[in-house]
Amino acid sequence: MKIKRILSRFAWKILVYTVLTVFALVYLTPFIRSFIASFMTWEQASRYPPEWIPDPFTLENYIKVFRLELFPRWILNSAIYAGLIVAGNILFTSMAGYAFARLKFPGKDALFSALLALLMIPAFVTLVPNYIIVYRLGLIDNILGLALLGLANVSSIFLMRQYFLSLPQDVFDAARLDGCGPVKTFFYIGLPLAKPALGAVAVYQFLGAWNAFLGPLVFLRSPENFTLPVGLSFAFQRSMWTEYTPIIAGSLIAAAPTILLFIALNKYLIRGIVITAGKG
Repeated sequence: MKIKRILSRFAWKILVYTVLTVFALVYLTPFIRSFIASFMTWEQASRYPPEWIPDPFTLENYIKVFRLELFPRWILNSAIYAGLIVAGNILFTSMAGYAFARLKFPGKDALFSALLALLMIPAFVTLVPNYIIVYRLGLIDNILGLALLGLANVSSIFLMRQYFLSLPQDVFDAARLDGCGPVKTFFYIGLPLAKPALGAVAVYQFLGAWNAFLGPLVFLRSPENFTLPVGLSFAFQRSMWTEYTPIIAGSLIAAAPTILLFIALNKYLIRGIVITAGKG
């Protein structure tokens, strides 16, 4: 009987790992294909059925990307945009999350429910109203105008609220008894304790901002103001066709920081998922 249980568990583990391996390969195949194609000529990469061995092996696609005059500027623009988004979300969503979790004010639950309802609205629905707002502010074709729209994300507010709810109420009660007001309690008690959640917010928002395409495409007009994804998409467009292999090479270069960030800060991403499953 004991042997049957051991064999049953072993068979179950094999099944689970097999299924997970298959799903991993399905998700990794496009990335592997892109990596291989970045070392191919456009003629070979566009053949069907697709070939998996570069012949000839070439670095020309990467050379073309690094020869782009505006390539360093696009990297800088993406870094500035991502930095503004991360800084804004850390500040504003932590404040909002703390208010929804620990402060009492009229209509708190209704307002929070309304914010959550915004998560169901696709981003392109608000594109035109946002464009009108940024246009009237005179910030079209400006990184600041683009970043203004993403300084506070609803999902980050939800994450921060969940984290503040998970903290012991006794800590905040003790601070109140010591004479700390809401603002002082937030900055001296809540914020230092919220470092894990802030790390998760920072990672999620950086990944989203660095890879953003639709927003920069709509709100930025001048090539020197483009972010990296938008700049690469325009750099290799020809009159009748698009040269995709340098775009693939540039995309892999652009993905390198996000991959390294994911590997280094993976624990914060997992913690963010755990936090959102906490108290309601």
